Amino acid sequence: MIKTLLFSALALFINFSFAQISVGQSSDFQSGTQGWEHGQANANSPFVVANNGPAGAGDAFLRTTNSGAPSGAGSKHAFINSQPEWTGNYTSAGVVSINFDVQNTGTKDLSLRIGLQSNNNSRWAVTSVPVVISAGTAWTNVSFNIDEASMFSAGNPAEMVSDILTDVTIIKIFSNDGTISPEYQGDSEVLFSDYDNITASSSLSVTDFIPTGEFTISPNPSRNKLNVKLSSYNESLKLEVFDVLGKKIHMGKVTNLETTVNVSNWKSGVYLVRISNDNVSQTKRFIKL
Repeated sequence: MIKTLLFSALALFINFSFAQISVGQSSDFQSGTQGWEHGQANANSPFVVANNGPAGAGDAFLRTTNSGAPSGAGSKHAFINSQPEWTGNYTSAGVVSINFDVQNTGTKDLSLRIGLQSNNNSRWAVTSVPVVISAGTAWTNVSFNIDEASMFSAGNPAEMVSDILTDVTIIKIFSNDGTISPEYQGDSEVLFSDYDNITASSSLSVTDFIPTGEFTISPNPSRNKLNVKLSSYNESLKLEVFDVLGKKIHMGKVTNLETTVNVSNWKSGVYLVRISNDNVSQTKRFIKL
């Protein structure tokens, strides 16, 4: 009897010890919230809707919102998962991107990011450029690269992104347009969003830039100006530039094959230049001297 109990306890320990993030890990919400929560129960906790996910009737999905209160559980537009199957060493597991289906049922845009918390408490790796989901957007699939090139370190003191990726204790999906501090915190404005098929992938997100083909930036590095040149023109395109913390510092319409931006007053550092429309986007890195 004692041997049986010891064996059972050992088996449980082994299963728990080796349960961690893996390629293909997915939350489809067919059996509940599957560990996605606000951290503490509250009146606005995420809940499952049984029908009308991306696949239609019978496809369950997760619905989220927030209270908009200055503080407290459920006040920010964010939700987390700290279950073993979503934590651990993302690097050794080969997980380099997170993708999911999302829809915005609200009247305000979402600026979605992924945050990964390290074992050292409030130290996070955060995706640098938010994916904007416009108000009223129906189900669409989005992807976030989870690597050093696509994320920045947040928290005090900061920890290297590469170190965080090897020891993740919490994954967070949240809305932050870059104006909210700390950078790993969700928006306190009341927002609405639905999610399904949150999946860990071994493939980096590579968006086909069909409407415009490649775009180039020059000179790079530069002190005074940034030239953005398209191989073909589409009037729906917009140009946005973000700093490494994800704060948007420039936005404008693309009106010609070549657009010039005055960068002389920008601080020296690395910036992300994004050309996009409602369907696709492409981002390049720019260095301001």
